[in-house]
Amino acid sequence: MGSNAMFSKVLTLLFIATSVTAAAQQPPAGTPPVRTAEQQYKNIKVLTGTPANQLNITMHAISGELGVDCVHCHVWEEWDKDVKAAKEIARRMISMVRQMNQTYFGGAPVITCYSCHRSSARPVNVAVLPDTIGLRPLTTPPPPLPVEEKPKPVPNHPSVDAILQKYVQALGGEQAIRRVTSRVITARRDLPAGPAGLAPVLADVEIYQKAPNLSVMISRTAEFTVSEGFDGDVAWSQNAAGVVTTLPNPDQQRAKRAANFYGALDLAVEYASLEVTGIERVNGREAYVLAGRPPGDSIERLYFDVKTGLLLRRWSTLPTSLGRFPYQVDYDDYRKTGSGVRIPFTIRTVPGTPRAETITNSTYQVLRVRENVEIDSARFVRPETRPRPASN
Repeated sequence: MGSNAMFSKVLTLLFIATSVTAAAQQPPAGTPPVRTAEQQYKNIKVLTGTPANQLNITMHAISGELGVDCVHCHVWEEWDKDVKAAKEIARRMISMVRQMNQTYFGGAPVITCYSCHRSSARPVNVAVLPDTIGLRPLTTPPPPLPVEEKPKPVPNHPSVDAILQKYVQALGGEQAIRRVTSRVITARRDLPAGPAGLAPVLADVEIYQKAPNLSVMISRTAEFTVSEGFDGDVAWSQNAAGVVTTLPNPDQQRAKRAANFYGALDLAVEYASLEVTGIERVNGREAYVLAGRPPGDSIERLYFDVKTGLLLRRWSTLPTSLGRFPYQVDYDDYRKTGSGVRIPFTIRTVPGTPRAETITNSTYQVLRVRENVEIDSARFVRPETRPRPASN
């Protein structure tokens, strides 16, 4: 998804540095099989069989759905210890949720922790009565019942094609978009770091993009550098320790879509279907909501400004063992580049990355954009794992 300026697409979908995927999905050819949680971690009792690379995001989903932090159940950095009653309660609740989904919904994660907790450690089990202020006095007669209920008018929304065409025109038009074949962006970002992304650090960001589908993003802080990219065939990431990994699905497909340099022109073909579901407000502006499902992925929602036609938000989810984990990207401050194509100069993500705690967020601020510059294709090649330099 994202702006055809491609910056929004890459920032939207190339955050996949520590990939999480459903157990049923297969990794790309040549990727070692994912270990289970009990094979990689200690003292796993109820989440047995969960892919190890899905355990952390499952924990983050639980903490967000209950409105608690990790130490509500765990001892910090001694996660396997069983010394808190809340941890055993959580195990019983996880077993209950899984059993209910298996019994009544064929194993689909219809019921989640959020179904009852709604970001509270103690779920409400008694209906909340309305506030009495403003209720009619007893002496006031009730309004008469309607004689006949009139059907509500069907909203007259534009078609999907009309919304997408307006988006392309708002970006500068197809001809201006196709005249650009490469782009280098420098930006600044508060990068979620540390356990669960709860320790943000300031990072200088470089993004290189080249048609038709090459991209790499490098984030440098005072202490470490991380990067991720798509080399035309495979999406990869390199973490702060220098370890390079190939992303599994669905992240591989998301990165491939994100690397499409002319993605805004191809939105209609990137989904099995797109439909207009209504109008919602995004940061004070009305937006048409388009919902669609890319092949092999979950439903995503795109929010286009009713007035300007620009993309304001992209909403998606990632699978966990206990339901789907939400991720949202907001686009703001669209400006024209030297080519006349508009790109968003401010991008905000909640959570800070697709797998950080739900209470985190991150903001990108574009500082400079250069277009149609020569970029060596070697820059996009997957790097080799490098050891971290020894500390003095």
